[in-house]
Amino acid sequence: MRRALVILLVACGSREEPKPSPAPGPPAPPADAAVVAPALDRAALLAGKLPAEGAEVELLNTRCRNCHTTEYLTQQRLSEPAWKKTIEKMRKFGANLSDAEAASLVGFVAKLWTPELPDRSWAAGPPPPGALPGTD
Repeated sequence: MRRALVILLVACGSREEPKPSPAPGPPAPPADAAVVAPALDRAALLAGKLPAEGAEVELLNTRCRNCHTTEYLTQQRLSEPAWKKTIEKMRKFGANLSDAEAASLVGFVAKLWTPELPDRSWAAGPPPPGALPGTD
C-alpha cells in the first residue's frame, strides 16, 4: 500500500504551470576572451599629446600638470615598477593622490610610456631672427 501511495504521488507531481523563460539578452563573451583595448596613437604620444579622455587623463591634467608640462610627462620611458616609484615620490613631494588613484595612474602611464616607446624626434627649424651674426 505504501508503495502504491508513493508511486501515485510521484506520478501526479506538482501541478504548477511552467514559467516562461526570460527573453534572451546579448550573448555574454566567453570567460577566457581577452579584452582588446583600442590601439594607441604612438605618433600623438610622441608629439606630447595625451589621450582624449578617461579618469586617468583627468588625474594627469589635475594632479600632475600642476607642476609638469605635457612634454615632460611624455618624455618618460619607464617600466611599471619605476612609474610606481616615481608616483610615490611625487606623492611625498605633495601630489594629492589617494592610494587607489595612484595605483590607477601607475597602470595607465605604464601602458603608455614604456621603455619600448621610441624617443621623440625633433625637427630643426630656422634660428630665430638675430640669433646668428649678420641676421636681423
